[in-house]
Amino acid sequence: MATLKELSDLYAKKQPTQVDSLTEDAPILAMFPWEPASHNMWNVYADVAKITGPSFVDLNKALPTVSMDSDIKQFDLAKMGGQMTVPFDTAQNWPGGAAGYFANQTPSILREGGASAEASILYNTLRAYALANGYALEPATPVGDAKNYSIVAVRFVSGVTTGLYNPQGFSQGAMLETVPINGGAVYDIGSGIYGFGAMLVGYFGVQVADPRTVGTIVNIQPTKIPTAFQVDDLISMVRGTPSNTYLFMHPRTQAMLQTLKEGYMQMTVTENGINLVVAAWNGIPIITSYNFLNGTEADVTI
Repeated sequence: MATLKELSDLYAKKQPTQVDSLTEDAPILAMFPWEPASHNMWNVYADVAKITGPSFVDLNKALPTVSMDSDIKQFDLAKMGGQMTVPFDTAQNWPGGAAGYFANQTPSILREGGASAEASILYNTLRAYALANGYALEPATPVGDAKNYSIVAVRFVSGVTTGLYNPQGFSQGAMLETVPINGGAVYDIGSGIYGFGAMLVGYFGVQVADPRTVGTIVNIQPTKIPTAFQVDDLISMVRGTPSNTYLFMHPRTQAMLQTLKEGYMQMTVTENGINLVVAAWNGIPIITSYNFLNGTEADVTI
């Protein structure tokens, strides 16, 4: 599994800065592990229901039968991207024409797109999956004011819980391909205004295929902070280890956890002279993002 930056270094050499714009305001998206899907537009995987493994037997005794019961399932990738347009007169007077205009606009568009994609992954995929499967905790019963925060714990497992990408999706040497609309010719871009258009398109997805890999704590408020035991329980729910598990949360949620102290929260500085403070809970890295709602999450009934 590789990060988007590592994928960019390998496949997006013609437009290497695209990934920086995409992840600039999306720190969780930046560290997310990705691997190629089995097909261009979908991923086929085995959903294991039961495994009977080997065991010890006495000498000269028959070995047990080993088996694995599984269902073959398909996870469809989603299309990530958007459309850009520029009026004809603007394009005529812009350095480099329509292509120059789109190149100028792309970094800002990608920053916003990365933030939106990260928020969708957090709430519509990871947190929603944990709630749907009952892997959720709360510090106290919600009071009905919809002023909550949450924590999401994820244990990444190759082929199970991971980011996926189209293995043929880097033909232009970019994270998102630029596709001219109307073949790059002038067309009506709306309200009788003629101009040019282009699409930014990529195919990605976040697959979660095991409930034991994603959990959440919801209904958190400054006056309703999870206990240290609950945070430990959340990590235990997803069978977390420091090598493959992360706690995702808003920076203010991390500040709430710091009030617990007592050695649970570690704040360290990375090596190689980089002045970056890294937080962890009993060795489990904490990644904060402003793409979590800032105390406006709705109450959740568990």
